[in-house]
Amino acid sequence: MDNEILGLINLQPEQDYLDELTYFRSGGSVPFMGRYRLIDFAITSMNNSGVNVIGVFAGNKFRSLLDHLNRKEDFGIEGRQSKIFVLPPDWNDPTDVSEGDLKHFHNHSDLFSRFKGNHVLISGSQFISNTDYSEAVEEHIKNDRDVTFVAEKVETPPEGPILRLITEGDQVAGFTHDQENPHLYTGVYIIKKTVLMNIVTFCINNYKPSFFHNGIREKLEEYNTGFFDITAKTHYFHSIETYFNNSMALLEKDRYRKFFFGKNKVKTKVSTRPPTLYKKDSNVKKSIVANGVTVEGKVERSIIGRNVKIGKGAVIKNSIIFANCTIEPDVHLENVILDKDVRITEGRQLMGSEEKPYVLAKRTEI
Repeated sequence: MDNEILGLINLQPEQDYLDELTYFRSGGSVPFMGRYRLIDFAITSMNNSGVNVIGVFAGNKFRSLLDHLNRKEDFGIEGRQSKIFVLPPDWNDPTDVSEGDLKHFHNHSDLFSRFKGNHVLISGSQFISNTDYSEAVEEHIKNDRDVTFVAEKVETPPEGPILRLITEGDQVAGFTHDQENPHLYTGVYIIKKTVLMNIVTFCINNYKPSFFHNGIREKLEEYNTGFFDITAKTHYFHSIETYFNNSMALLEKDRYRKFFFGKNKVKTKVSTRPPTLYKKDSNVKKSIVANGVTVEGKVERSIIGRNVKIGKGAVIKNSIIFANCTIEPDVHLENVILDKDVRITEGRQLMGSEEKPYVLAKRTEI
């Protein structure tokens, strides 16, 4: 399968959905569980599936992606022919009328034309799972599908703007936001390369801005479609609240181990920071603490990123602290998310709620 499938991670539609956390980065670059980024799960699942050439449509906030993805070996992408391409929208053709994610498909069409395989596995980063798409790809090829959508059937349909599949037999008849529909669309699909390139041409010629919505969703009846339901544990992100709740849910020890260290290990950029330093008066319970952290205070049911400093007498509960933050002595944080490089000065108290956590953007001091 290695030579048959090109991987593509499309971050263009995911620029701002996590509010303060996406002020300075795309959704795929958002840190998760202390040491990962959301894009790591798409890369890991593709790598699990034998895909070793991956393009990333980075949108207009790609600096952190360039740093995070600069060593393909960290993600198990090995070999001379293996690649991870970060592809910003860099074509300044004055005749180009494309918009939205179509601009990326159009500007980087040589990625598809040069790839010798016949199919493309496309994902975003708002859905994460440690899974393997090999069976989905095999069914797609066996049944000669134009497009195969990867989905999940759940017992209790979640609330929120997650697209759901409308199916007729083994075909996909449409998409819906009906909250009662339990057939969730993951945002992952496999498409024939020739179909993909024809869609780009159609959208350009007809001034359509969206590859997926205008080129696939609105023309669904023209394609031979199918779906594949995965069974792996999944998480969906569409707001700060879902980001917070998914993070807190994974603090349960067995759930964390199964998700990150199950059949396949979720891979991320390797860090060389020293181990965590727990000082004499520190007290840490039910938390994830990354390396490079210094703890003098109390941490309970929280996620602490790399190189964070927690001062004496500080209390952190039900919170997510990104890398390089400084929490000075006697600070109290509860139901809070701090982005990178935030400083909370001595004695300050910040409290949100589980329904609406208090969020501070990158490089804030308060």
